[in-house]
Amino acid sequence: MEVDESGGLPARGRVVFPARVRNALFIEQRGRCRYCGRRMSNRQLEIDHKWPVSRNGGNERANLQLLCTACNLRKGIQTDEEFRDRYWRLLPADESIPDPPIEQEEFAAETRRTRASPTVRGICRKRFETARQRHWTQRGASPATLWMLPAMVLVLLLVAVVRSCG
Repeated sequence: MEVDESGGLPARGRVVFPARVRNALFIEQRGRCRYCGRRMSNRQLEIDHKWPVSRNGGNERANLQLLCTACNLRKGIQTDEEFRDRYWRLLPADESIPDPPIEQEEFAAETRRTRASPTVRGICRKRFETARQRHWTQRGASPATLWMLPAMVLVLLLVAVVRSCG
């Protein structure tokens, strides 16, 4: 297992972070969400990877931040830079924690007004298609097979009609 310099955490992949990592981030961010600036308890904030694990982000401390659930869900698989590019109208230019906090309704309005980058949309599309393919494979069929089924039934009906007429 590959271990990073902070001692004990795998350099890549999903992990359950020890309390010391969460506490250090909580103190560093003064108990506030990095994006919206709301003050919350340590348990309410979630550890997020600035460069997502799904896109080969690591577990080094510089790649971690605390976000509220709403901001973490909104960020999804975007990198910190992609998120900040999309919500630049709301977030401080110096990447500091907003003060006063930004209301979630403002983020929701900006989400409706903007679109994720083509890169992020492509990754989401690929993940959806992969999940759909996995779903059909587990059921013993593929989407192509299901589209062919009505055509095969039609052919069998035509063959039966031709035989009955001849």
